[in-house]
Formats: sequence, C-alpha cells, structure tokens
Amino acid sequence: MKHQFTLPGFPESNFELDIAFWTGKQIIYKDHVAVERSTEKGKPFLIPDSNGEIVKAYAKPAYPDIVPVLVIDNNKYNIVEKLKWYEAILVILPFSIVFIGGGALGGLIGAVGYIYNIQLLRNDDSKSLKYLKAIGVAIAAFAVYFLVSAVIWTWINP
Repeated sequence: MKHQFTLPGFPESNFELDIAFWTGKQIIYKDHVAVERSTEKGKPFLIPDSNGEIVKAYAKPAYPDIVPVLVIDNNKYNIVEKLKWYEAILVILPFSIVFIGGGALGGLIGAVGYIYNIQLLRNDDSKSLKYLKAIGVAIAAFAVYFLVSAVIWTWINP
C-alpha cells in the first residue's frame, strides 16, 4: 500500500510511504529515494533537509487506521486523511466476528476484512461505492466465517 504525502518542513519534496501488506514493513521515499531508518529506540526515519541536516521522523500508530502518523519534533503529521467515525465503524465491522465467539478463526478472517476495508476506503471510487463495497466485505467475512466454522464442525463431529 503506497501513500503520497507532503511535510511542512519540506515544501519542495514529495514523500511516499510504502507499507507491506503482510509484514507491515514501512519504507518512506523522499523524491523517489528511500529514506534511511535508524536502529535506535523507536526506529526513526532519518530525513535529510535542504541544509543537509537530519530530521528524525517517528512512525506512530493511528488506530483504527493502519497508516501511521509521523511525529517530528513532537508534532504529529497525518500521512492520510483521518477516517470519519462512520468509516471507522465500517472498517472494524468485519473484525466484530471475534466478539460473537470467533476466536482465532474469527480474528484471522476479521483482520483480513479489516485491512481490505481500509484499502477500499482509501481508493478513488465514489463514496457510495466505497461504502457499499465495505459493507459487502463485512457480509462476506461473516459468510466465510460461518461457512468455514460449519465445515470444521462437521469434520470434527462426523
């Protein structure tokens, strides 16, 4: 998942955050060049400014979103627009399988639906189409959960 953004301290630079889908590994590119990441506590990105000095940018979680915020000198910068409250509900809806007795199976299916819904809400479709797709993902997640549960149940209890 790639997200383009700008930072106030770097008016002539374009940034891109690349987040690996399965591992969550984050890479920031400044003007198409990968930014080095420190090994110190918090693993900040080391962004060179126009004067050649290094600015430390810490990626911090921004729940319920999976795209972090960047913290530079105690100032938070959103990489993507924050989810509205009703979008956050649509995003976490598939994950609610866990609360109806889903356990690990529900958690796995719900997490995949959660991540997929965030990606859907970040694409360029019309709002109504995005919301319909997100509701469809939630329904599909519940259907897959109940189908897989039924198959496992019949396999365990022949």
